[in-house]
Order: sequence, then structure tokens, then C-alpha cells
Amino acid sequence: MLGAEKGWPAGGEIDLMEHLNFEHKVYQTVHSEYTVKIDKTNTPKKSGTAEIKRDDWNTYGCEWDAERIVFTVNGKPTLTYPRVPALGEKQWPFDQPCYFILSMQIGGKWVNGSGPTNPAHYPAGMEIDWVRVYRPK
Repeated sequence: MLGAEKGWPAGGEIDLMEHLNFEHKVYQTVHSEYTVKIDKTNTPKKSGTAEIKRDDWNTYGCEWDAERIVFTVNGKPTLTYPRVPALGEKQWPFDQPCYFILSMQIGGKWVNGSGPTNPAHYPAGMEIDWVRVYRPK
């Protein structure tokens, strides 16, 4: 999810799920001006991985309020990113609307390491059963 009011990384980014090729885990990460340009110690912890059932359906989510973002995989908490008021707005730009990007990256250095995309891995596909957004009352 990307912040709708500012550019990246100032607007923030919440990666609910990034999956690389044939791994049995996903990456969950928070990006902001603080995590990208300022923080060198990963404090508070901005990213983590979670095991998945690679050949089955999985559910990814986050519970996001004014004080924290709690990532989940298959209903279980996997990473909590807290708001730290002393670190300021650059650490917590997550008080604005966000929009979703649902995409599948085929190439690129992170996905393929240092090698080219392997044509034997095609065709490739991504199936999404549903996307839901809930707001507390």
C-alpha cells in the first residue's frame, strides 16, 4: 500500500506481502523517509519474513491504527511496527489514506539475483481470491 498524499518514501509504503520465486516465505516491510534515509539500526524493526504454504492459499493482512501496524499471515501476527512519537513524522507517515498495488514482478535484481529471468519459469501467474478492507467503528 502506498500513501496517497505524498511521494515515496515520504508518503510511506506498507508491503503486506512480497514473494520471491519459489521461496516458502514472504517478506513484510514498512518504508518511510525514516526507514529509507535516516535509520541505520533497523530500530524499530521495519521488516521481517513469515513462512507460507507456497502451493496453497494464504491470507495476508495488517491491523493498522494510530499507534502500530501489525502484519499477519494466515491470521497469525508476524511483525509489529510501532509508532515512536519521538522519531517524528518521517518515521510515521501512516496517518493518511493509502491505495493498493497488486502486482507480480517478473524481473529485476531482487527477484532474479544477479542472473536474467529464466524463460523456463513461464508462464507465470498470480491468483487473488479477494481483497477486503475493514474500518473500526
